[in-house]
Amino acid sequence: MTQLAEKYRTDEYADVIAEADAHGIDFRRLKELQDPLCRDMLAYWNEVRGDRAMPRPDEIDPVKFARHMPNLLMVQVNWEPFDLTYRLLGGDVVNAHGANFRGRRVIESTSHTGHFNQVLFNFYKFVAEARRPYGIAGTMEYVARGFVTVEGVYLPLSLDGNRTDRILGAAVSEPLPQR
Repeated sequence: MTQLAEKYRTDEYADVIAEADAHGIDFRRLKELQDPLCRDMLAYWNEVRGDRAMPRPDEIDPVKFARHMPNLLMVQVNWEPFDLTYRLLGGDVVNAHGANFRGRRVIESTSHTGHFNQVLFNFYKFVAEARRPYGIAGTMEYVARGFVTVEGVYLPLSLDGNRTDRILGAAVSEPLPQR
C-alpha cells in the first residue's frame, strides 16, 4: 500500500483501498504518475482549475487534449439518489472493456472479472466525495483482454465549485506478455 493510501486510510475509505488492493490496483501519488497521458491530463486539469477545488465541466476543452480522447472516460455523478453513469468512453477504453457502456450505470458494467464493477463504483464515489484527483496503477483483468498493466488519473469536475458532478478519467492499459 502506498503512503498516499495510508494518508487517506479512514474507516470510511478503508474498504475502497482494500478492494482496489485485492484486485491488484494501488493508489499512486500524483507526482509519481509515469505515463505522459496521465501527467498531461493532470497538468491540464490543474491549469483549468486554478486556485479552485475543481474546474467546471464546461471549462474542459477536448480540443486541448484531442490526442488523448481514445483513453478518456467521463462519469456522471448523481447525488440524490447517489448513482454513477458512464457518459463518455474513448475507443481504447471501449476496446479494453470489450463493450461500450456509454449511458449505462457503472454498477451494471460487466467488463471486469469478479465484482470489479462494485469496486469501480466505490472508487468513483470515493473520488466524488474527496473532491480531488487520484492516480492509480497496477495489474487487473478485463473480460475481453485478460491481464493488463494499467495507470490512470481520475479528475473531479464541479458545476458549483463544491460538489463533484463529473469525473474525467484518463487511463492507459497494456496487455501483459503471455507466458
